[in-house]
Amino acid sequence: MTASRTPQALRGKALSSGTAGHSADIGQPSRAASVAFIRSWPLSILCLCFFPLLLGLGNWQLQRAQEKQQILRDIDARLSAQPARISELRQAQTYTPVRLLGFYTDEYFYLDNRTRNGRTGYEILQVFETNSGSGRTRWLINRGWLAAGTDRGQLPDVAYPLAAKVITGFLYPVPQTTQTEGGNSSIEPHGRIQQLDAALADRLNLTRSSWHIRLSADSDTAFVTDWQLVNVKPQKHHGYALQWFSMASALVVLWLLAATNVRLIVRQKWFKKTAKQT
Repeated sequence: MTASRTPQALRGKALSSGTAGHSADIGQPSRAASVAFIRSWPLSILCLCFFPLLLGLGNWQLQRAQEKQQILRDIDARLSAQPARISELRQAQTYTPVRLLGFYTDEYFYLDNRTRNGRTGYEILQVFETNSGSGRTRWLINRGWLAAGTDRGQLPDVAYPLAAKVITGFLYPVPQTTQTEGGNSSIEPHGRIQQLDAALADRLNLTRSSWHIRLSADSDTAFVTDWQLVNVKPQKHHGYALQWFSMASALVVLWLLAATNVRLIVRQKWFKKTAKQT
Protein backbone atom coordinates (compact mmCIF):
# COMPACT_ATOMS: atom_id res chain seq x y z
CA MET A 1 0.00 0.00 0.00
CA THR A 2 2.90 2.32 0.76
CA ALA A 3 4.59 1.56 -2.54
CA SER A 4 1.39 2.18 -4.51
CA ARG A 5 0.78 5.53 -2.90
CA THR A 6 4.30 6.78 -3.54
CA PRO A 7 4.09 7.01 -7.37
CA GLN A 8 0.73 8.67 -7.07
CA ALA A 9 2.11 11.21 -4.64
CA LEU A 10 5.07 11.83 -6.91
CA ARG A 11 2.81 12.30 -9.88
CA GLY A 12 0.71 14.77 -7.89
CA LYS A 13 3.79 16.63 -6.82
CA ALA A 14 5.09 16.71 -10.37
CA LEU A 15 1.72 17.89 -11.64
CA SER A 16 1.59 20.60 -9.01
CA SER A 17 5.10 21.83 -9.74
CA GLY A 18 4.49 21.75 -13.51
CA THR A 19 1.30 23.80 -13.18
CA ALA A 20 3.01 26.38 -11.01
CA GLY A 21 5.89 26.68 -13.45
CA HIS A 22 3.52 27.00 -16.36
CA SER A 23 1.49 29.73 -14.65
CA ALA A 24 4.72 31.60 -13.92
CA ASP A 25 5.63 31.37 -17.60
CA ILE A 26 2.23 32.73 -18.54
CA GLY A 27 2.57 35.74 -16.24
CA GLN A 28 6.10 36.57 -17.38
CA PRO A 29 5.26 37.95 -20.86
CA SER A 30 2.68 40.38 -19.47
CA ARG A 31 5.21 41.77 -17.00
CA ALA A 32 7.87 41.94 -19.69
CA ALA A 33 5.49 43.69 -22.06
CA SER A 34 4.67 46.35 -19.48
CA VAL A 35 8.34 46.90 -18.59
CA ALA A 36 9.54 46.88 -22.21
CA PHE A 37 7.10 49.51 -23.49
CA ILE A 38 10.09 51.85 -24.02
CA ARG A 39 12.39 50.23 -26.55
CA SER A 40 14.95 53.05 -26.94
CA TRP A 41 15.60 55.28 -23.95
CA PRO A 42 18.12 57.59 -25.72
CA LEU A 43 15.62 58.32 -28.48
CA SER A 44 12.86 58.82 -25.91
CA ILE A 45 14.96 61.33 -23.98
CA LEU A 46 15.78 63.18 -27.22
CA CYS A 47 12.08 63.38 -28.15
CA LEU A 48 11.25 64.51 -24.61
CA CYS A 49 13.68 67.40 -25.02
CA PHE A 50 12.32 68.52 -28.39
CA PHE A 51 8.60 68.14 -27.64
CA PRO A 52 8.28 71.04 -25.13
CA LEU A 53 10.51 73.14 -27.39
CA LEU A 54 8.10 72.72 -30.33
CA LEU A 55 5.12 73.47 -28.11
CA GLY A 56 6.86 76.58 -26.79
CA LEU A 57 7.58 77.85 -30.30
CA GLY A 58 3.94 77.33 -31.27
CA ASN A 59 2.70 79.23 -28.21
CA TRP A 60 5.22 82.01 -28.93
CA GLN A 61 3.83 82.41 -32.45
CA LEU A 62 0.30 82.64 -31.01
CA GLN A 63 1.47 85.38 -28.66
CA ARG A 64 3.08 87.22 -31.57
CA ALA A 65 -0.20 86.99 -33.46
CA GLN A 66 -2.03 88.56 -30.52
CA GLU A 67 0.56 91.34 -30.31
CA LYS A 68 0.26 92.10 -34.03
CA GLN A 69 -3.53 92.08 -33.76
CA GLN A 70 -3.34 94.60 -30.93
CA ILE A 71 -0.95 96.77 -32.97
CA LEU A 72 -3.38 96.72 -35.90
CA ARG A 73 -6.26 97.73 -33.60
CA ASP A 74 -4.19 100.63 -32.25
CA ILE A 75 -3.26 101.72 -35.76
CA ASP A 76 -6.87 101.58 -36.94
CA ALA A 77 -7.98 103.61 -33.92
CA ARG A 78 -5.31 106.24 -34.62
CA LEU A 79 -5.95 106.43 -38.36
CA SER A 80 -9.70 106.75 -37.83
CA ALA A 81 -9.19 110.04 -35.97
CA GLN A 82 -9.71 113.35 -37.73
CA PRO A 83 -6.57 114.63 -39.48
CA ALA A 84 -4.88 117.46 -37.63
CA ARG A 85 -3.38 120.50 -39.29
CA ILE A 86 0.33 120.07 -39.59
CA SER A 87 0.90 123.51 -38.11
CA GLU A 88 -1.11 122.57 -34.99
CA LEU A 89 0.73 119.30 -34.42
CA ARG A 90 2.28 119.32 -30.95
CA GLN A 91 3.81 115.84 -30.83
CA ALA A 92 4.78 113.64 -33.75
CA GLN A 93 3.68 110.02 -33.48
CA THR A 94 3.62 107.25 -36.03
CA TYR A 95 0.28 106.94 -37.90
CA THR A 96 -0.94 110.32 -36.68
CA PRO A 97 -3.33 111.64 -39.38
CA VAL A 98 -2.36 115.07 -40.70
CA ARG A 99 -3.68 117.57 -43.24
CA LEU A 100 -1.52 119.99 -45.20
CA LEU A 101 -2.29 122.96 -47.45
CA GLY A 102 0.46 123.88 -49.87
CA PHE A 103 2.06 122.89 -53.14
CA TYR A 104 4.45 120.30 -54.51
CA THR A 105 7.93 121.31 -55.55
CA ASP A 106 9.84 119.78 -58.44
CA GLU A 107 12.01 117.80 -56.01
CA TYR A 108 10.98 114.17 -56.23
CA PHE A 109 12.79 110.84 -56.13
CA TYR A 110 12.10 107.26 -57.22
CA LEU A 111 12.35 104.81 -54.31
CA ASP A 112 13.45 101.69 -56.13
CA ASN A 113 12.50 98.00 -55.79
CA ARG A 114 8.98 98.47 -54.41
CA THR A 115 6.36 95.87 -55.29
CA ARG A 116 2.57 95.76 -55.37
CA ASN A 117 0.77 92.50 -56.18
CA GLY A 118 3.98 90.96 -57.46
CA ARG A 119 4.82 93.85 -59.82
CA THR A 120 8.01 95.87 -59.50
CA GLY A 121 7.89 99.64 -59.38
CA TYR A 122 8.81 102.77 -57.46
CA GLU A 123 7.43 104.77 -54.57
CA ILE A 124 7.49 108.49 -55.33
CA LEU A 125 8.97 110.75 -52.65
CA GLN A 126 8.26 114.44 -53.27
CA VAL A 127 8.79 117.61 -51.28
CA PHE A 128 5.67 119.55 -50.26
CA GLU A 129 5.83 123.14 -48.98
CA THR A 130 3.28 124.83 -46.75
CA ASN A 131 2.87 128.40 -45.50
CA SER A 132 1.96 128.87 -41.85
CA GLY A 133 2.15 131.58 -39.25
CA SER A 134 5.68 130.52 -38.38
CA GLY A 135 6.82 130.68 -42.01
CA ARG A 136 7.35 128.17 -44.78
CA THR A 137 7.73 124.52 -43.89
CA ARG A 138 8.98 121.63 -46.01
CA TRP A 139 7.75 118.04 -45.75
CA LEU A 140 8.68 114.89 -47.62
CA ILE A 141 5.60 113.12 -49.00
CA ASN A 142 5.40 109.51 -50.09
CA ARG A 143 2.75 109.69 -52.79
CA GLY A 144 2.56 105.94 -53.34
CA TRP A 145 3.58 103.41 -55.95
CA LEU A 146 4.07 103.63 -59.72
CA ALA A 147 4.66 100.60 -61.91
CA ALA A 148 8.02 100.30 -63.65
CA GLY A 149 8.14 100.00 -67.43
CA THR A 150 9.72 97.24 -69.46
CA ASP A 151 12.79 99.42 -70.02
CA ARG A 152 14.77 99.68 -66.81
CA GLY A 153 16.50 102.82 -67.98
CA GLN A 154 13.23 104.67 -68.60
CA LEU A 155 11.63 106.01 -65.42
CA PRO A 156 7.85 106.55 -65.35
CA ASP A 157 6.55 110.10 -65.59
CA VAL A 158 5.47 111.78 -62.37
CA ALA A 159 2.61 114.23 -62.72
CA TYR A 160 1.79 116.73 -59.98
CA PRO A 161 -0.43 119.81 -59.72
CA LEU A 162 1.17 123.24 -59.84
CA ALA A 163 -1.60 124.90 -57.86
CA ALA A 164 -2.05 124.71 -54.10
CA LYS A 165 -3.60 121.51 -52.83
CA VAL A 166 -4.91 120.04 -49.61
CA ILE A 167 -3.46 116.63 -48.94
CA THR A 168 -4.08 114.16 -46.13
CA GLY A 169 -1.89 111.36 -44.86
CA PHE A 170 -0.19 110.04 -41.76
CA LEU A 171 3.22 110.45 -40.20
CA TYR A 172 5.81 107.74 -40.64
CA PRO A 173 9.43 107.80 -39.39
CA VAL A 174 12.43 108.08 -41.65
CA PRO A 175 14.73 105.08 -41.03
CA GLN A 176 17.66 106.33 -38.96
CA THR A 177 20.16 103.94 -40.49
CA THR A 178 23.88 104.50 -40.63
CA GLN A 179 24.51 101.70 -43.11
CA THR A 180 23.55 103.81 -46.12
CA GLU A 181 24.37 107.17 -44.56
CA GLY A 182 25.79 109.42 -47.25
CA GLY A 183 24.67 107.07 -50.00
CA ASN A 184 21.98 109.47 -51.24
CA SER A 185 23.98 112.66 -50.71
CA SER A 186 24.98 112.93 -54.36
CA ILE A 187 21.66 111.92 -55.96
CA GLU A 188 19.83 114.77 -57.63
CA PRO A 189 16.02 115.13 -57.81
CA HIS A 190 14.29 112.90 -60.39
CA GLY A 191 16.89 110.27 -59.56
CA ARG A 192 16.57 106.69 -58.39
CA ILE A 193 17.33 105.89 -54.72
CA GLN A 194 17.53 102.51 -53.02
CA GLN A 195 16.41 103.57 -49.56
CA LEU A 196 14.98 106.55 -47.76
CA ASP A 197 17.54 107.46 -45.12
CA ALA A 198 18.54 110.28 -42.81
CA ALA A 199 21.17 111.58 -45.26
CA LEU A 200 18.57 112.38 -47.93
CA ALA A 201 16.15 113.90 -45.42
CA ASP A 202 18.85 116.18 -44.01
CA ARG A 203 19.95 117.28 -47.47
CA LEU A 204 16.42 118.37 -48.39
CA ASN A 205 16.22 120.81 -45.44
CA LEU A 206 12.96 119.37 -44.18
CA THR A 207 11.11 120.88 -41.25
CA ARG A 208 11.24 117.56 -39.42
CA SER A 209 13.86 115.41 -41.11
CA SER A 210 13.10 112.37 -38.95
CA TRP A 211 9.54 112.10 -40.33
CA HIS A 212 7.83 111.86 -43.69
CA ILE A 213 4.16 111.64 -44.64
CA ARG A 214 2.47 108.77 -46.45
CA LEU A 215 -0.55 109.90 -48.42
CA SER A 216 -3.98 108.49 -47.72
CA ALA A 217 -5.72 106.57 -50.47
CA ASP A 218 -8.43 109.25 -50.74
CA SER A 219 -5.94 112.01 -51.59
CA ASP A 220 -6.35 113.01 -55.23
CA THR A 221 -2.58 113.31 -55.69
CA ALA A 222 -1.89 109.80 -54.38
CA PHE A 223 -0.79 106.95 -56.58
CA VAL A 224 -1.28 103.33 -55.50
CA THR A 225 -0.93 103.32 -51.70
CA ASP A 226 -1.84 99.93 -50.15
CA TRP A 227 0.54 100.58 -47.26
CA GLN A 228 1.88 97.63 -45.32
CA LEU A 229 1.12 98.55 -41.71
CA VAL A 230 2.96 95.60 -40.10
CA ASN A 231 5.74 93.44 -41.48
CA VAL A 232 4.06 90.13 -40.63
CA LYS A 233 0.29 89.82 -40.39
CA PRO A 234 -1.40 87.86 -37.56
CA GLN A 235 -2.61 85.22 -40.05
CA LYS A 236 0.97 84.35 -40.91
CA HIS A 237 1.85 83.92 -37.23
CA HIS A 238 -1.13 81.57 -36.89
CA GLY A 239 0.22 79.59 -39.83
CA TYR A 240 3.65 79.36 -38.19
CA ALA A 241 2.04 78.19 -34.93
CA LEU A 242 0.14 75.48 -36.80
CA GLN A 243 3.40 74.28 -38.33
CA TRP A 244 5.11 74.02 -34.93
CA PHE A 245 2.16 72.17 -33.38
CA SER A 246 2.05 69.81 -36.37
CA MET A 247 5.74 69.06 -35.91
CA ALA A 248 5.11 68.31 -32.22
CA SER A 249 2.30 65.90 -33.16
CA ALA A 250 4.52 64.22 -35.76
CA LEU A 251 7.27 63.88 -33.15
CA VAL A 252 4.89 61.99 -30.83
CA VAL A 253 3.90 59.62 -33.63
CA LEU A 254 7.53 59.00 -34.59
CA TRP A 255 8.42 58.36 -30.95
CA LEU A 256 5.65 55.78 -30.61
CA LEU A 257 6.76 53.99 -33.77
CA ALA A 258 10.53 54.19 -33.35
CA ALA A 259 11.20 54.20 -29.60
CA THR A 260 8.42 52.00 -28.17
CA ASN A 261 6.96 48.55 -28.65
CA VAL A 262 3.44 49.86 -29.05
CA ARG A 263 2.94 48.01 -32.33
CA LEU A 264 4.00 44.69 -30.74
CA ILE A 265 1.71 45.24 -27.76
CA VAL A 266 -1.25 46.09 -29.98
CA ARG A 267 -0.55 43.02 -32.11
CA GLN A 268 -0.44 40.75 -29.03
CA LYS A 269 -3.72 42.13 -27.73
CA TRP A 270 -5.32 41.61 -31.12
CA PHE A 271 -4.15 37.98 -31.24
CA LYS A 272 -5.50 37.35 -27.73
CA LYS A 273 -8.82 38.89 -28.63
CA THR A 274 -9.16 36.79 -31.79
CA ALA A 275 -8.08 33.66 -29.87
CA LYS A 276 -10.83 34.23 -27.31
CA GLN A 277 -13.42 34.74 -30.00
CA THR A 278 -12.45 31.46 -31.70
